[in-house]
Amino acid sequence: MKKLLKIVFLLFIFIIIVGVFMFLFKICPPNGPWPMPPWCKNPPTRIIYEINTNPLKIEKTKAINMVDTWGRNYNMAMIETTQSNIEESFNRVKELGAEEVYVHDFHRAIFNNGDDYTTTNYNIENETFWNDFRDESINEKDLKKLADVAHKNNLKLGIKHNMSFVNIGKYIAKGISGDIQENVVYDYKKFNDNHTEEWIKDYFDKWTGRLIDRAKLYEKYKIDIMSISPTWMEPTFSEYEELANDLQKKLIEKIRSVYNGKIYAELNIYGFLEDINGSEDYRKYDYYKLADIIEIRIYNFIEKYKNMTLEEGINSYLMDINNKAKEKNIKISIFLAPSSYNNSFDNGALEFLDYKSEVVKNTEKDYEYQNKIFELFFKNINNFENIERINVASFSWDDSMDPEIKPKISVGSTFRNKPAEYLIKSWFNK
Repeated sequence: MKKLLKIVFLLFIFIIIVGVFMFLFKICPPNGPWPMPPWCKNPPTRIIYEINTNPLKIEKTKAINMVDTWGRNYNMAMIETTQSNIEESFNRVKELGAEEVYVHDFHRAIFNNGDDYTTTNYNIENETFWNDFRDESINEKDLKKLADVAHKNNLKLGIKHNMSFVNIGKYIAKGISGDIQENVVYDYKKFNDNHTEEWIKDYFDKWTGRLIDRAKLYEKYKIDIMSISPTWMEPTFSEYEELANDLQKKLIEKIRSVYNGKIYAELNIYGFLEDINGSEDYRKYDYYKLADIIEIRIYNFIEKYKNMTLEEGINSYLMDINNKAKEKNIKISIFLAPSSYNNSFDNGALEFLDYKSEVVKNTEKDYEYQNKIFELFFKNINNFENIERINVASFSWDDSMDPEIKPKISVGSTFRNKPAEYLIKSWFNK
Protein backbone atom coordinates (compact mmCIF):
# COMPACT_ATOMS: atom_id res chain seq x y z
CA MET A 1 0.00 0.00 0.00
CA LYS A 2 2.82 2.37 0.92
CA LYS A 3 4.55 1.58 -2.37
CA LEU A 4 1.35 2.41 -4.30
CA LEU A 5 0.94 5.71 -2.47
CA LYS A 6 4.57 6.55 -3.20
CA ILE A 7 4.05 5.83 -6.92
CA VAL A 8 0.87 7.99 -6.97
CA PHE A 9 2.69 10.81 -5.18
CA LEU A 10 5.65 10.69 -7.59
CA LEU A 11 3.27 10.61 -10.56
CA PHE A 12 1.47 13.66 -9.14
CA ILE A 13 4.80 15.53 -8.77
CA PHE A 14 5.77 14.53 -12.32
CA ILE A 15 2.48 15.88 -13.72
CA ILE A 16 2.99 19.19 -11.89
CA ILE A 17 6.56 19.51 -13.25
CA VAL A 18 5.39 18.74 -16.79
CA GLY A 19 2.52 21.22 -16.42
CA VAL A 20 4.86 23.99 -15.24
CA PHE A 21 7.28 23.21 -18.08
CA MET A 22 4.46 23.33 -20.65
CA PHE A 23 3.21 26.62 -19.20
CA LEU A 24 6.64 28.29 -19.23
CA PHE A 25 7.35 27.29 -22.83
CA LYS A 26 3.72 27.42 -24.03
CA ILE A 27 3.77 23.77 -25.17
CA CYS A 28 0.44 22.30 -26.24
CA PRO A 29 -0.55 18.61 -26.04
CA PRO A 30 -2.06 16.85 -29.08
CA ASN A 31 -5.80 17.17 -29.53
CA GLY A 32 -7.76 14.56 -27.63
CA PRO A 33 -10.62 14.00 -25.20
CA TRP A 34 -8.68 15.81 -22.43
CA PRO A 35 -9.13 19.53 -21.69
CA MET A 36 -6.64 21.86 -23.36
CA PRO A 37 -4.48 24.22 -21.27
CA PRO A 38 -5.70 27.85 -21.44
CA TRP A 39 -2.63 28.99 -23.42
CA CYS A 40 -3.54 26.46 -26.16
CA LYS A 41 -7.03 27.79 -26.80
CA ASN A 42 -7.82 29.35 -30.14
CA PRO A 43 -6.54 32.93 -30.50
CA PRO A 44 -9.05 35.79 -30.38
CA THR A 45 -11.06 36.16 -33.57
CA ARG A 46 -10.09 38.90 -36.00
CA ILE A 47 -13.15 40.63 -37.46
CA ILE A 48 -12.96 42.14 -40.93
CA TYR A 49 -15.15 45.24 -41.19
CA GLU A 50 -16.36 46.93 -44.37
CA ILE A 51 -15.97 50.69 -44.16
CA ASN A 52 -17.75 53.41 -46.11
CA THR A 53 -15.25 56.22 -46.41
CA ASN A 54 -13.79 58.60 -48.96
CA PRO A 55 -10.17 58.97 -47.83
CA LEU A 56 -7.77 61.72 -48.81
CA LYS A 57 -4.01 61.41 -48.93
CA ILE A 58 -2.67 62.44 -45.52
CA GLU A 59 0.42 64.62 -46.05
CA LYS A 60 1.74 64.08 -42.52
CA THR A 61 3.89 61.51 -40.77
CA LYS A 62 1.58 58.61 -39.88
CA ALA A 63 2.18 56.77 -36.61
CA ILE A 64 0.51 54.11 -34.47
CA ASN A 65 0.74 54.15 -30.67
CA MET A 66 0.50 50.73 -29.02
CA VAL A 67 -1.61 50.38 -25.88
CA ASP A 68 0.46 51.49 -22.91
CA THR A 69 1.06 48.13 -21.31
CA TRP A 70 4.00 45.76 -21.25
CA GLY A 71 4.25 42.22 -19.97
CA ARG A 72 1.71 39.64 -18.84
CA ASN A 73 -1.96 39.79 -17.88
CA TYR A 74 -2.95 42.91 -19.84
CA ASN A 75 -6.40 41.35 -20.47
CA MET A 76 -6.68 40.02 -16.89
CA ALA A 77 -6.31 36.42 -18.08
CA MET A 78 -2.74 35.92 -16.74
CA ILE A 79 -1.61 33.85 -19.75
CA GLU A 80 -1.20 36.56 -22.42
CA THR A 81 2.06 38.44 -22.97
CA THR A 82 2.92 41.45 -25.08
CA GLN A 83 6.24 39.81 -25.97
CA SER A 84 4.53 36.94 -27.78
CA ASN A 85 2.53 39.40 -29.90
CA ILE A 86 5.30 41.68 -31.17
CA GLU A 87 5.63 40.14 -34.64
CA GLU A 88 1.92 39.86 -35.36
CA SER A 89 1.13 43.32 -34.00
CA PHE A 90 3.92 45.11 -35.87
CA ASN A 91 3.02 43.30 -39.08
CA ARG A 92 -0.50 44.64 -38.60
CA VAL A 93 0.81 48.15 -37.88
CA LYS A 94 2.72 48.04 -41.17
CA GLU A 95 -0.42 46.77 -42.92
CA LEU A 96 -2.25 49.84 -41.61
CA GLY A 97 0.18 52.08 -43.49
CA ALA A 98 2.07 53.57 -40.54
CA GLU A 99 5.64 54.84 -40.71
CA GLU A 100 6.30 54.84 -36.95
CA VAL A 101 5.22 52.70 -34.00
CA TYR A 102 5.41 53.73 -30.33
CA VAL A 103 5.71 51.37 -27.34
CA HIS A 104 5.63 52.28 -23.64
CA ASP A 105 8.31 51.38 -21.10
CA PHE A 106 7.52 51.45 -17.36
CA HIS A 107 9.26 53.01 -14.35
CA ARG A 108 8.32 53.20 -10.69
CA ALA A 109 9.26 55.41 -7.74
CA ILE A 110 9.96 53.37 -4.62
CA PHE A 111 9.44 55.56 -1.54
CA ASN A 112 11.25 54.57 1.62
CA ASN A 113 8.82 56.48 3.84
CA GLY A 114 5.49 55.04 2.77
CA ASP A 115 3.28 57.61 1.03
CA ASP A 116 5.23 60.71 2.02
CA TYR A 117 5.44 62.22 -1.48
CA THR A 118 7.32 65.31 -0.27
CA THR A 119 10.44 63.33 0.57
CA THR A 120 13.48 62.91 -1.65
CA ASN A 121 14.05 59.54 -0.01
CA TYR A 122 12.97 57.45 -2.99
CA ASN A 123 14.50 55.71 -6.00
CA ILE A 124 13.31 55.36 -9.60
CA GLU A 125 13.48 51.67 -10.42
CA ASN A 126 12.16 49.07 -12.84
CA GLU A 127 8.44 48.42 -12.65
CA THR A 128 7.75 44.75 -11.88
CA PHE A 129 4.88 42.44 -12.70
CA TRP A 130 4.42 41.66 -9.02
CA ASN A 131 3.49 45.25 -8.15
CA ASP A 132 0.19 45.41 -10.04
CA PHE A 133 0.17 41.96 -11.72
CA ARG A 134 0.40 43.61 -15.11
CA ASP A 135 2.94 46.17 -16.32
CA GLU A 136 6.70 45.82 -16.12
CA SER A 137 9.81 47.46 -17.53
CA ILE A 138 11.07 46.41 -20.95
CA ASN A 139 14.18 44.27 -20.54
CA GLU A 140 17.14 44.31 -22.91
CA LYS A 141 16.14 41.12 -24.72
CA ASP A 142 12.65 42.46 -25.44
CA LEU A 143 14.02 45.84 -26.49
CA LYS A 144 16.20 44.15 -29.11
CA LYS A 145 13.26 42.13 -30.39
CA LEU A 146 11.04 45.23 -30.62
CA ALA A 147 13.70 47.05 -32.64
CA ASP A 148 14.44 44.08 -34.91
CA VAL A 149 10.78 43.43 -35.75
CA ALA A 150 9.97 47.13 -36.24
CA HIS A 151 12.93 47.64 -38.58
CA LYS A 152 12.13 44.44 -40.47
CA ASN A 153 8.76 46.07 -41.21
CA ASN A 154 10.43 49.37 -42.21
CA LEU A 155 8.90 51.04 -39.15
CA LYS A 156 10.68 53.55 -36.96
CA LEU A 157 10.40 52.57 -33.30
CA GLY A 158 9.74 55.09 -30.53
CA ILE A 159 9.87 54.36 -26.79
CA LYS A 160 7.73 56.38 -24.39
CA HIS A 161 7.80 56.26 -20.59
CA ASN A 162 4.99 55.54 -18.14
CA MET A 163 6.11 56.76 -14.73
CA SER A 164 4.38 55.68 -11.52
CA PHE A 165 4.82 57.84 -8.44
CA VAL A 166 1.57 56.54 -6.91
CA ASN A 167 1.50 52.84 -6.14
CA ILE A 168 -1.59 51.39 -7.82
CA GLY A 169 -0.48 47.99 -6.56
CA LYS A 170 -1.55 48.79 -3.00
CA TYR A 171 -5.19 49.09 -4.07
CA ILE A 172 -5.01 45.83 -5.98
CA ALA A 173 -3.45 44.15 -2.93
CA LYS A 174 -6.32 45.45 -0.77
CA GLY A 175 -8.84 43.95 -3.17
CA ILE A 176 -10.29 47.36 -4.09
CA SER A 177 -12.09 47.35 -7.43
CA GLY A 178 -14.62 49.62 -9.08
CA ASP A 179 -12.94 52.80 -7.83
CA ILE A 180 -9.24 52.20 -8.43
CA GLN A 181 -9.08 55.15 -10.82
CA GLU A 182 -10.56 57.53 -8.23
CA ASN A 183 -8.05 56.40 -5.58
CA VAL A 184 -5.10 56.81 -7.91
CA VAL A 185 -6.26 60.26 -9.07
CA TYR A 186 -6.58 61.35 -5.43
CA ASP A 187 -3.06 60.15 -4.58
CA TYR A 188 -1.60 61.68 -7.75
CA LYS A 189 -3.08 65.08 -6.88
CA LYS A 190 -1.60 64.75 -3.38
CA PHE A 191 1.78 63.89 -4.91
CA ASN A 192 1.76 67.04 -7.06
CA ASP A 193 0.53 69.40 -4.34
CA ASN A 194 3.86 70.69 -3.11
CA HIS A 195 7.19 70.22 -4.88
CA THR A 196 10.01 72.21 -3.33
CA GLU A 197 13.12 73.46 -5.11
CA GLU A 198 15.10 70.71 -3.37
CA TRP A 199 12.63 68.03 -4.53
CA ILE A 200 12.70 69.24 -8.15
CA LYS A 201 16.51 69.26 -8.34
CA ASP A 202 16.65 65.80 -6.78
CA TYR A 203 13.97 64.49 -9.16
CA PHE A 204 15.84 65.69 -12.23
CA ASP A 205 19.05 64.09 -10.96
CA LYS A 206 17.24 60.78 -10.65
CA TRP A 207 15.23 61.00 -13.86
CA THR A 208 18.29 62.10 -15.87
CA GLY A 209 20.31 59.17 -14.53
CA ARG A 210 17.48 56.78 -15.34
CA LEU A 211 17.11 58.09 -18.89
CA ILE A 212 20.84 58.14 -19.59
CA ASP A 213 20.97 54.43 -18.77
CA ARG A 214 18.01 53.79 -21.09
CA ALA A 215 19.44 56.03 -23.83
CA LYS A 216 22.62 53.95 -23.94
CA LEU A 217 20.51 50.84 -24.51
CA TYR A 218 18.42 52.62 -27.14
CA GLU A 219 21.60 53.61 -28.95
CA LYS A 220 22.91 50.03 -28.76
CA TYR A 221 19.77 48.61 -30.38
CA LYS A 222 19.17 51.51 -32.78
CA ILE A 223 15.89 52.71 -31.30
CA ASP A 224 14.83 55.56 -33.56
CA ILE A 225 12.98 57.81 -31.10
CA MET A 226 13.07 58.16 -27.30
CA SER A 227 10.88 60.23 -25.02
CA ILE A 228 12.21 62.41 -22.21
CA SER A 229 8.71 62.91 -20.76
CA PRO A 230 7.44 60.77 -17.88
CA THR A 231 3.74 60.36 -18.61
CA TRP A 232 0.76 58.94 -16.73
CA MET A 233 2.01 60.42 -13.43
CA GLU A 234 4.26 63.23 -14.56
CA PRO A 235 5.37 65.71 -11.87
CA THR A 236 4.43 69.39 -12.15
CA PHE A 237 6.71 72.29 -11.24
CA SER A 238 4.50 75.20 -10.17
CA GLU A 239 6.45 78.24 -8.88
CA TYR A 240 9.71 76.70 -10.13
CA GLU A 241 9.08 76.65 -13.88
CA GLU A 242 12.32 78.49 -14.77
CA LEU A 243 14.33 75.98 -12.75
CA ALA A 244 12.54 73.02 -14.33
CA ASN A 245 12.97 74.52 -17.81
CA ASP A 246 16.72 74.82 -17.30
CA LEU A 247 16.98 71.27 -15.93
CA GLN A 248 14.97 69.92 -18.87
CA LYS A 249 17.45 71.54 -21.27
CA LYS A 250 20.37 69.99 -19.43
CA LEU A 251 18.61 66.62 -19.56
CA ILE A 252 18.25 66.84 -23.36
CA GLU A 253 21.88 67.93 -23.71
CA LYS A 254 23.09 64.93 -21.68
CA ILE A 255 20.97 62.49 -23.67
CA ARG A 256 22.33 63.87 -26.95
CA SER A 257 25.83 63.01 -25.70
CA VAL A 258 25.03 59.26 -25.65
CA TYR A 259 22.11 58.88 -28.07
CA ASN A 260 21.89 59.72 -31.79
CA GLY A 261 18.19 59.07 -32.41
CA LYS A 262 15.34 61.57 -32.27
CA ILE A 263 14.28 63.02 -28.93
CA TYR A 264 10.56 63.27 -28.17
CA ALA A 265 8.95 65.68 -25.67
CA GLU A 266 5.31 65.70 -24.63
CA LEU A 267 3.35 68.80 -23.61
CA ASN A 268 0.14 68.97 -21.62
CA ILE A 269 -2.76 70.02 -23.87
CA TYR A 270 -3.95 72.76 -21.47
CA GLY A 271 -0.46 74.06 -20.93
CA PHE A 272 0.17 74.14 -24.66
CA LEU A 273 -3.11 75.75 -25.77
CA GLU A 274 -4.04 77.86 -22.75
CA ASP A 275 -0.57 78.58 -21.29
CA ILE A 276 -1.62 77.34 -17.84
CA ASN A 277 -1.99 73.77 -16.60
CA GLY A 278 -3.52 74.03 -13.13
CA SER A 279 -1.11 76.49 -11.52
CA GLU A 280 1.84 75.61 -13.76
CA ASP A 281 2.80 78.44 -16.13
CA TYR A 282 3.74 77.00 -19.53
CA ARG A 283 4.79 80.43 -20.84
CA LYS A 284 8.02 79.93 -18.89
CA TYR A 285 8.90 76.74 -20.80
CA ASP A 286 10.80 76.52 -24.06
CA TYR A 287 12.98 73.43 -23.44
CA TYR A 288 10.81 71.41 -25.84
CA LYS A 289 12.21 73.42 -28.76
CA LEU A 290 15.41 71.40 -28.33
CA ALA A 291 13.47 68.17 -29.04
CA ASP A 292 12.92 66.66 -32.48
CA ILE A 293 9.29 65.66 -31.90
CA ILE A 294 6.83 67.64 -29.77
CA GLU A 295 3.51 65.95 -29.07
CA ILE A 296 0.23 66.75 -27.37
CA ARG A 297 -2.38 64.13 -26.40
CA ILE A 298 -6.01 64.48 -27.41
CA TYR A 299 -8.57 62.15 -25.83
CA ASN A 300 -11.48 64.58 -25.90
CA PHE A 301 -12.50 68.22 -26.26
CA ILE A 302 -11.22 70.70 -23.75
CA GLU A 303 -13.94 72.96 -22.34
CA LYS A 304 -13.92 75.73 -24.97
CA TYR A 305 -15.04 73.35 -27.76
CA LYS A 306 -17.73 71.37 -25.93
CA ASN A 307 -20.66 73.56 -27.00
CA MET A 308 -19.76 73.29 -30.69
CA THR A 309 -20.82 70.64 -33.17
CA LEU A 310 -18.31 67.84 -33.65
CA GLU A 311 -17.03 69.16 -36.97
CA GLU A 312 -16.89 72.78 -35.84
CA GLY A 313 -15.18 71.80 -32.58
CA ILE A 314 -12.56 69.63 -34.28
CA ASN A 315 -11.79 72.29 -36.89
CA SER A 316 -11.40 74.89 -34.13
CA TYR A 317 -9.22 72.47 -32.15
CA LEU A 318 -6.90 71.93 -35.12
CA MET A 319 -6.80 75.62 -35.98
CA ASP A 320 -5.90 76.63 -32.43
CA ILE A 321 -3.20 73.92 -32.19
CA ASN A 322 -1.73 75.04 -35.51
CA ASN A 323 -1.82 78.74 -34.58
CA LYS A 324 -0.21 78.11 -31.20
CA ALA A 325 2.53 76.02 -32.84
CA LYS A 326 3.09 78.79 -35.38
CA GLU A 327 3.28 81.35 -32.56
CA LYS A 328 5.91 79.23 -30.81
CA ASN A 329 7.71 78.55 -34.11
CA ILE A 330 7.50 74.76 -33.72
CA LYS A 331 5.96 71.77 -35.49
CA ILE A 332 3.53 69.75 -33.41
CA SER A 333 2.50 66.09 -33.37
CA ILE A 334 -1.04 65.08 -32.42
CA PHE A 335 -1.65 61.90 -30.41
CA LEU A 336 -5.32 61.14 -31.09
CA ALA A 337 -7.24 58.58 -28.98
CA PRO A 338 -11.05 58.91 -29.12
CA SER A 339 -12.98 56.26 -27.20
CA SER A 340 -15.67 54.16 -28.83
CA TYR A 341 -18.75 55.19 -26.89
CA ASN A 342 -21.28 57.93 -27.65
CA ASN A 343 -20.18 61.47 -26.76
CA SER A 344 -16.76 60.25 -25.62
CA PHE A 345 -15.18 63.35 -27.13
CA ASP A 346 -17.12 65.45 -24.64
CA ASN A 347 -16.71 63.13 -21.66
CA GLY A 348 -13.20 61.69 -22.06
CA ALA A 349 -11.62 58.25 -21.82
CA LEU A 350 -12.93 55.54 -19.51
CA GLU A 351 -10.71 53.25 -17.44
CA PHE A 352 -12.02 50.18 -19.28
CA LEU A 353 -9.73 47.87 -17.27
CA ASP A 354 -11.71 48.71 -14.13
CA TYR A 355 -14.41 46.32 -15.24
CA LYS A 356 -16.30 46.38 -11.90
CA SER A 357 -16.89 50.12 -12.16
CA GLU A 358 -20.61 50.89 -12.52
CA VAL A 359 -19.82 53.65 -15.01
CA VAL A 360 -17.86 51.27 -17.21
CA LYS A 361 -20.43 48.48 -16.91
CA ASN A 362 -23.26 50.82 -17.92
CA THR A 363 -21.50 52.38 -20.91
CA GLU A 364 -22.43 51.00 -24.33
CA LYS A 365 -20.04 50.81 -27.26
CA ASP A 366 -20.51 53.11 -30.25
CA TYR A 367 -18.04 52.28 -33.00
CA GLU A 368 -19.51 54.74 -35.48
CA TYR A 369 -18.88 57.62 -33.09
CA GLN A 370 -15.19 56.69 -32.83
CA ASN A 371 -15.02 56.49 -36.64
CA LYS A 372 -16.56 59.93 -36.97
CA ILE A 373 -13.91 61.52 -34.72
CA PHE A 374 -11.02 59.94 -36.63
CA GLU A 375 -12.45 60.90 -40.00
CA LEU A 376 -13.07 64.53 -39.05
CA PHE A 377 -9.45 64.88 -37.95
CA PHE A 378 -8.11 63.09 -41.01
CA LYS A 379 -10.03 65.08 -43.59
CA ASN A 380 -8.95 68.43 -42.17
CA ILE A 381 -5.41 67.84 -40.94
CA ASN A 382 -3.66 68.63 -44.24
CA ASN A 383 -4.87 72.23 -43.96
CA PHE A 384 -2.54 72.97 -41.05
CA GLU A 385 1.12 73.34 -41.90
CA ASN A 386 2.47 73.42 -38.33
CA ILE A 387 0.97 70.01 -37.53
CA GLU A 388 3.48 67.46 -38.79
CA ARG A 389 2.32 64.10 -37.44
CA ILE A 390 -0.85 62.19 -36.62
CA ASN A 391 -0.23 59.43 -34.04
CA VAL A 392 -3.39 57.36 -33.64
CA ALA A 393 -3.94 55.49 -30.40
CA SER A 394 -4.22 52.97 -29.14
CA PHE A 395 -3.51 49.69 -30.89
CA SER A 396 -4.03 46.60 -28.74
CA TRP A 397 -1.53 43.76 -28.56
CA ASP A 398 -4.11 41.19 -29.70
CA ASP A 399 -7.66 40.89 -31.05
CA SER A 400 -9.33 40.15 -27.70
CA MET A 401 -12.68 41.79 -27.04
CA ASP A 402 -15.31 41.68 -24.32
CA PRO A 403 -17.41 39.79 -23.31
CA GLU A 404 -14.88 36.97 -23.89
CA ILE A 405 -12.46 38.83 -21.60
CA LYS A 406 -13.05 40.95 -18.49
CA PRO A 407 -11.83 44.44 -19.54
CA LYS A 408 -14.46 46.32 -21.53
CA ILE A 409 -12.21 47.01 -24.52
CA SER A 410 -15.25 47.74 -26.70
CA VAL A 411 -15.71 51.18 -25.06
CA GLY A 412 -12.02 52.09 -24.74
CA SER A 413 -9.81 54.13 -27.05
CA THR A 414 -8.25 50.97 -28.45
CA PHE A 415 -9.19 50.62 -32.13
CA ARG A 416 -7.80 47.20 -33.03
CA ASN A 417 -10.47 44.74 -34.16
CA LYS A 418 -13.00 47.57 -34.42
CA PRO A 419 -14.26 49.33 -37.56
CA ALA A 420 -11.85 52.22 -36.83
CA GLU A 421 -8.91 49.93 -37.63
CA TYR A 422 -10.13 49.63 -41.22
CA LEU A 423 -11.02 53.30 -41.42
CA ILE A 424 -7.48 54.23 -40.38
CA LYS A 425 -6.06 51.72 -42.86
CA SER A 426 -8.07 53.32 -45.69
CA TRP A 427 -6.78 56.83 -44.88
CA PHE A 428 -3.20 55.83 -44.10
CA ASN A 429 -2.85 53.84 -47.33
CA LYS A 430 -4.44 56.39 -49.66
